Formats: sequence, structure tokens, C-alpha cells
Amino acid sequence: MTTDSAPTQSVETFLKRARGRVSEGDVAAGVGVDVGTARSSLYELMRTYDCSMEVHDDGTLVYDFGAKLKRLNAVTFGERLRAVGRWLWKAFSVVYKASLAIVLVLYAVTFVVLIIGAAIAASTASKDEGPAVGAMRLVGAIFRGIFEFATWSTVMYVQEDRYGYPHRHYEPRKPVLPQKNPKPHAKGFIASVYDFVLGPKRVEPDALAQRREVASFVRERGGALTIADVQALSGMSRDEADRFFARFVAEFDGDVDITDEGVLFARFPDLQRSSTSEHDEPIIYYWDEYEAPFEVTGNTTGKNIGIGLLAGFNLFCSAFAVLTLGASGSAFVWLGALPATIFGLFFAIPLVRAIGVWRNNRKQHEHNIRKRIFAAVFKTEGAQPTFEALVQTANRRASSEETLDPQTVRPLLETTLAESGGDVSLNEAGDLVVDLSKLRDEEATRAQHAVQVSRGQVAFSTHD
Repeated sequence: MTTDSAPTQSVETFLKRARGRVSEGDVAAGVGVDVGTARSSLYELMRTYDCSMEVHDDGTLVYDFGAKLKRLNAVTFGERLRAVGRWLWKAFSVVYKASLAIVLVLYAVTFVVLIIGAAIAASTASKDEGPAVGAMRLVGAIFRGIFEFATWSTVMYVQEDRYGYPHRHYEPRKPVLPQKNPKPHAKGFIASVYDFVLGPKRVEPDALAQRREVASFVRERGGALTIADVQALSGMSRDEADRFFARFVAEFDGDVDITDEGVLFARFPDLQRSSTSEHDEPIIYYWDEYEAPFEVTGNTTGKNIGIGLLAGFNLFCSAFAVLTLGASGSAFVWLGALPATIFGLFFAIPLVRAIGVWRNNRKQHEHNIRKRIFAAVFKTEGAQPTFEALVQTANRRASSEETLDPQTVRPLLETTLAESGGDVSLNEAGDLVVDLSKLRDEEATRAQHAVQVSRGQVAFSTHD
């Protein structure tokens, strides 16, 4: 869908003056353009500015750009600071890993690791190859392990956190030396050294995957979308889903309908035109995507103890050198001050990180409980379920997951229900209930549309 810039600029000026909800008729009358041009200009602006689409009490479709036009994906000062902080942390990680690599090389040479490795290789080498060949292979493996800073692979597997929530985890880098009976997902010692300080890589969601997933959902479900669909796929609050829905309609040239019951609904005929679905994003509902926990080291207790003892020994030796050598000269720098700084940070960084990991894991746990509540909202029958019914539905979902206590999760339950668009109240029996009528109406619209698509007909009235 394309528009001329002049009408769109005029509509933009009108919206700045209107400072609130407007219909297509309001825009057409206020700007002096036809309704079709007003609609096209509004769609164009919805690709640039934050907007939500609502149905007025009389069934009129209204666009809400807010009291002030706000650009989509506008970066705040706080976000800029966090971005700078992430960049600085990445730069520091590279420099620190490089310094650790140098220390590991010196450590290996100093304690004749390569000589010992050569002897082991000579004793275990096959009859067809000489001791030197085996020794060189071992030396190459050790140096390759030292300078492979990435401690993970691109392969992922599923594991459970301590609350029983399954999540994706990166496969760690394998040990340098082959093992007779390797444990599943075993991590090499050198990779464990790096992760001891900087932590392992965590599986993060793809920022653009949500739009691709919604597009795949539309294509698979007959070319239709409701705001409830957006919530089920993303876990967004009702307000966030409203804005996402409006932007998605504008970007993918959706046709907005309003049912006789006043349910907002959009069809996307262009997305249905396809020769293959091979490249579509897999459709995974919000409650089936548990977040991975944050980890301080991701190592076994035994490896952490061993690494800590080795690093402690180096810290002790470098501190002793600082105290005994004069505060000048190359020996003081290379044998005392520099290694003391490196190994001091070796313990200080994970201690500081542990505080952030603890805080982030509290949020991660709440997010996973929120996913279970969202699942219960969409899977519990009835338009006004009680809190007890929602918690029971959540607890029946998987036996491996923690059992939720209604009183313990009540604050999070109330917050999540309010975000999902449900109104909490007391019924005649004095039980807390949530009104999910709007969501159930949208689900019914979805089901009705599926039937109509299967019959090759669409009977919704439109605002056009």
C-alpha cells in the first residue's frame, strides 16, 4: 500500500492537533480528503508512530495515536546507556579472555604441561604413529582450546531448571582431551575457566522472531488475526498487543473487520498468497517458551573448586611477588602487579555477577509463572473463571513443574490478569473471578472464521 506524501503529512499534522482518538471519518473531514485516502494515510503513519485500534461503543473503528505522536522503536536515554554498557562489557570480555589466554599459555609452559602431555601421548599413541606425532596433536589441541574464546556451540538441547521448567541451552564446547566415557553435555576445562569469570552464553529470544511467528500464524490459520492471538503468541499485555496488532495491520496491509458483537478482527489476503511455507517461523505459544535461567559459571561444583584453587594459587604467588619485589621494574609488573590484577578480577567479577544473576533469576522465575498463568487464562473454560480454577488448570499442565499455591502467586496472578485484559471482581460466593469476555469473544471469532474459511466464505461485516 502506497500513499502520496502530501495527504499523509496533512493527516500527521491533523493528528498532532487532535491529540486523541480519531476515526477515519474524523480524519477525512478534518483534513479534507476522501475516506480511502484518510485510511491509507493512517496506515502509513501506523508504520512510523505508536498506535492502537479500538472499537467504539457504536461500532466505529477508532485509531489512538496518543496525546503525542511517539515514533516506533524510539530509543530512550536509558536504553542508550544500557546499549553502551553491553558494548563495554563485550569489549572487556574480549580483552580479559585474551589476557587469560596468555596466562594459560605461560602457565602451561611454566609447569611443563606440554611435556607431560607429550609423555601421555607417547604412551597412549597407536603403534602406527610415533610419540612425536601424538605429542604434536596434544599440543595443538591444548593451544586450540586456549584460543577458542567461544565456550559454546550453536547446537542447543533442552534441560530443566530447578523448578521443573524446560528451556533451551547451548551445547558447551567439548573437552580438549578425549574421554573414555564422556558425560552428556560435558564442558572442557579451558572453556570452564573462561565461564568461571564471564559466565556461559544464555539462549535469548530473537527480537524479530515475534513478527515472523505472527505472520506464520496468520498464514496457517486462514489469513486472520485477533488481539487475543497476539497475546497468546507473545504474552504481551492487552495494551502492548493492541499496538502490535495495529502496526502489524499497517505493515502487512490488513483488512480490518468488526463483527456484529463488536470484536476487532483483521484479514491478510496478501500473506495467504504463497507458493511454499518452508521458510515460515515455527508457531510456539507464549506459555510453551520457558525462559532459561541465568548462570554464574555453568560449571560443575568440582570444576569450580579446581579452577578456584588454581586461580587462588596464582593470586597468592602474584601477591607474594608484589610484597617482596620492589615497586618498580619489569619483574614487579610481569610477576606481581599484572597477574595480581588478572587473578584478583578472576574472583571479583563472578562475585559481582552473582548478585545480578540472583536478581535476574527472580525475574526469570516470575516470568515462567506468568507463562503458566497465561496458559491457564486461554485453556480454562468459561468467561468468568475463579482464581482457584486458573491455578488448578496451571498445576494440571505438567507434573514436572512446581506446584503453584494460590495465595503465594496471587499478587502475580492479579497483575497478569490485569495485563491480559481481564477485570477482577468478587462473585456472589465471595470468590475472586476474572472477566475474560473480550478474550472469549475474540476466540469465538477466530473459531467462526476458521469454519467460514473451510467453507470458502467470509460473512463478517466490515468497516469499509
